[in-house]
Amino acid sequence: MDTIKIAVTGGIGSGKSSVAKIIREKGFSVFFCDEINKQLLTNKDYINRIEKIFPEAVEGGKIIKSRLAEIVFSDETALKKLNSVSHPLIMNELNRQMNSCKGLVFAEVPLLFEGGYENLFHKIIVVCREKEQRILSVMQRDHSDREAVLSRISRQYDYSQPIPGSVIFLNNDSTISELENKVVDLLNEFCKEYL
Repeated sequence: MDTIKIAVTGGIGSGKSSVAKIIREKGFSVFFCDEINKQLLTNKDYINRIEKIFPEAVEGGKIIKSRLAEIVFSDETALKKLNSVSHPLIMNELNRQMNSCKGLVFAEVPLLFEGGYENLFHKIIVVCREKEQRILSVMQRDHSDREAVLSRISRQYDYSQPIPGSVIFLNNDSTISELENKVVDLLNEFCKEYL
């Protein structure tokens, strides 16, 4: 059986991690770009590359995540520089991990369209949620203020425009149990189509 790769994406605070966790709980292989990124943060070569670009974000051979976030989320050019280093490494590792599995394999990919990685996947689940709910969710989760969250949203892909690739929209507009029901329905559709 081939590897069928399905991405889970959406704007910040949309609930894509919740969707990915539900899929994992249902017994499917799920990989997370954020977990790969955490591993990268301890990789010496990666730390050295970041230190060359953002010396103020590295101290004692360690990347200070809060400093790096402060730099890149307030400067579009700095964010592009960081992404040009981190995204290819993350996606190469993600691809390696997904290729080690057979059947339906899922990945939570926060910046899928921003990085132009949509063609790596057979299907893409875009998790949608009302903007105000997203803002409140991220403010609570990250202990951020409203302006910081809005700034991050403004730098992300605009999901109201036409979206490339084979996309399925999943509305996260109710309770977690309702979201779980929607995910289960979607998984059943994928199993019918591919397995």
